[in-house]
Amino acid sequence: MTTKTAPRGGKTKTSGHKDSPARRQEILAAALKLFSERDYSAITIKDIAQLANVNTSLLYYYFADKEALFRASLEEAVGAAMRNYAEIASKHSEPVDLINDWFQMHVELTADIRRLVKILIDYSSSNSQTRVLDDVVSKFYDVEIEVLSKAIRRGQRAGLFNGVVPQTAALFASMHLDGVMVRSIIQPQLNVPAAIAAFRTAFWAYVGYDPKKA
Repeated sequence: MTTKTAPRGGKTKTSGHKDSPARRQEILAAALKLFSERDYSAITIKDIAQLANVNTSLLYYYFADKEALFRASLEEAVGAAMRNYAEIASKHSEPVDLINDWFQMHVELTADIRRLVKILIDYSSSNSQTRVLDDVVSKFYDVEIEVLSKAIRRGQRAGLFNGVVPQTAALFASMHLDGVMVRSIIQPQLNVPAAIAAFRTAFWAYVGYDPKKA
């Protein structure tokens, strides 16, 4: 069986395997699930292989080691969240509708977002931080702030919102919703939809918008 030369620091790939995007996604899905449920140090490549129902050797075909798989998992989770933000931004021209849909997305995708937050927390305290991944995480939050800031500015031009600084209001919303997700990790019994609804009311008051009058 012939082998391909591996990139520096990586594993060799054998010609006995064919690249399969679907199989790679299955492995990433299994890794995401485990990384969101357990500490990074407690997870082994064998654990991920068993959950993905593949041989451990196949994981090494796609990923050099556990750290590489963790990084790919983080990129996958961040990418999915950014696609959700982009979809919301493309659907709405009315700022109130966009922001309401953004809140609703956090309700409907609580499990996915909570998984991402848990992985981000682990990443921030791990030894696997790299500039590339730091840029990925920063871009994720930058996109979120940009989407919300633009919506707030449109609302101000339409006379719907007060003169709050758009980026400050967007950061306020982003950080507090992250806080809801962290709280739900600490207290799994937390009623996330109710917590988000309460914060939505506080956010509308902060930007000077009265849904009842609207």
